Amino acid sequence: GLMHLHRAGKLTNRKGGHFDRVSVTTFAAGVPELYEWLHENDAVRFLPVRLVNSPELIAANRSMVTINGALAVDLAGQVIADTIGGAQFSGIGGHEDFVSGPGLSADGRSLICLPSSSIVGGQLVTRILPMLPAGSVVSTPRHQVDVIITEYGVAELAGRTIRERALALASIGHPDVRDELLAVATTWPKD
Repeated sequence: GLMHLHRAGKLTNRKGGHFDRVSVTTFAAGVPELYEWLHENDAVRFLPVRLVNSPELIAANRSMVTINGALAVDLAGQVIADTIGGAQFSGIGGHEDFVSGPGLSADGRSLICLPSSSIVGGQLVTRILPMLPAGSVVSTPRHQVDVIITEYGVAELAGRTIRERALALASIGHPDVRDELLAVATTWPKD
């Protein structure tokens, strides 16, 4: 994706600081075309993970917006990004770093994007959950989550009460389960 954005002229990388005018990464994986594009490309700089994932350095970027994925989120805003049913699915990587980094700055934003549902064994499974199942491992705690996005909308969570968060998250759930999520969310403590 980064390669295509560069080629389309959509990235200026005018962010100020030490890494102005370059895209910073710690690793790359993809098709041969990506490796050819990266070879001796001065617009991309590979740095150690301790720098790339440093919340303090992330926060130092002007108007920093980070985008993370997730496997599931509950109505409180707790995010699961690396486990499914308590079993390891992937590594945590810099998930929490790229959520907390923008929170350390005055104007940063952290977006967590996920589909509202998945089809598992021919059945629709919601990825916005009333509550996390037993054995779930929280990747990012609710108090650090800023914005959750699905194909059905945006839930702004920062600064909201628990009930407001639950209602916002239920409203971006899949239409087939949205009423059930809203019914649960309305039972949460009033503010």
